[in-house]
Amino acid sequence: MKKISITIFLLSAFAFILSPIATSLSIAFSPDSFLTIPTNNWTFKWFYEFFKQSRWTEALIRSLIMAIGSTFLSLATGTPLAYAMTRLNIPFKNIIHGTILLPLIIPPIIIGMGALPLFYMTRLNGTLIQVVVMHSCLLLPIIYLIIKNKMQSINPDLEKIAMGLGAGIFETLWLITLPLLFPAIVISGICGFAISINETMLAIFMVGPTNETIATLTWSELKQAPTPLIVVGSIINFGAILIGVVAIKIASIKS
Repeated sequence: MKKISITIFLLSAFAFILSPIATSLSIAFSPDSFLTIPTNNWTFKWFYEFFKQSRWTEALIRSLIMAIGSTFLSLATGTPLAYAMTRLNIPFKNIIHGTILLPLIIPPIIIGMGALPLFYMTRLNGTLIQVVVMHSCLLLPIIYLIIKNKMQSINPDLEKIAMGLGAGIFETLWLITLPLLFPAIVISGICGFAISINETMLAIFMVGPTNETIATLTWSELKQAPTPLIVVGSIINFGAILIGVVAIKIASIKS
């Protein structure tokens, strides 16, 4: 009886959490041009309209490029950092560790304001490169922590044995360390992609009208002319997160 009560409670809580999301998503199938919940008539016309309008499709492509670019840049930076902090005897480890984690506690708007003069000097302000770099700053501590945690669980004796048998440092990293780190790299990369494609505050602060992303365009349209196209864009972002969650689950099972 107790188990049944707990199950009912959990299902009720789950339904309570999901009900606003389901209600909002249903607006994408409304035949009206306003944010109304469909009653009798359901339509896919707003999905067709989304892909017909170049402004939305270009924003989607930019969002994907931005998310993929910032994810790979963060992985390329966070993986060697995690290895160095775990395996190498370097000075000021605690200070370096704390510095890497600073973007987790500093508001994104402050990070963006601090970086703006640098982008103005390099003439990168308002470009997609600027957004990729700034998003990488936000993703780096998350990717770093995931890979560092996995790195600590790998027995260092495996690397020492490989080098003792004649393997060089790069050969050991390629054949021993990276395959063992691969599940963590995949999981952290998917997390970074999902966070980057849905990051709104920093994107609004950085991008202009010529390089809008899904997040910034959705926010702009919500303030000026809200239509179900906004919900369609949100569904695409939500789909990216859902795919990421499933991929993380699969990767964690295989690891």
